[in-house]
Amino acid sequence: MVEPFSGAYYTQAKVEKHVEIGGASTPRALGGGALLSFGTIEVTEQVVAYQKRGLEDGEVVDTVTLDLPEEVFTTEALWFTLPPELTALAGPGAELGALHAAEHTCIAVLPLYAMCDRWDIGGLSTAWHWQTDLATVFIYDGYPGGIGLTRRAFEAFDALAADAALLIAECPCEAGCPSCVQSPKCGNLNEPLHKHGALALLRAITARDSDRRDQP
Repeated sequence: MVEPFSGAYYTQAKVEKHVEIGGASTPRALGGGALLSFGTIEVTEQVVAYQKRGLEDGEVVDTVTLDLPEEVFTTEALWFTLPPELTALAGPGAELGALHAAEHTCIAVLPLYAMCDRWDIGGLSTAWHWQTDLATVFIYDGYPGGIGLTRRAFEAFDALAADAALLIAECPCEAGCPSCVQSPKCGNLNEPLHKHGALALLRAITARDSDRRDQP
């Protein structure tokens, strides 16, 4: 049911997520010691609040807490883990923001490789995951059981991550914007994000062996 609304704001939900790995393929090596896996995960999502934001400037007008039940489902996902020496490339205190921004940008370019919309894809970034014992970025099908979207992304991941790095590098903004690292569907309200740290991480994991040998 809908009714007319004359307010000058829109709402954006804040979602808490937890991911548990159910089964995984043999990890594939990426650049910089990163590892890429594909498998099944159990996702727990809970909307805990929403913000009211002004239509003209996007500024936060109010934050309203909610008490809603959790949604739990099993789906397909890819995830990549990064060792500490790789996340350190983002700079002190920027690790989580870099992971989060890299996740957003990979999801943004995924429709180039699978017939989908970014709203069909979910993601989670964490500086430490209890099962991988490393910084981990998860990208998953947003439908129970999965529909093959992240499987296609896994198969084409090297090109996908390179395109994500290119998107960030060619965006003229200073610190991140909706054209590169921000997401209209982010459950963490686009916080934290670190554009240049994300670019450093994506370039490192897509570097070829010859590229790494040429570095001083």
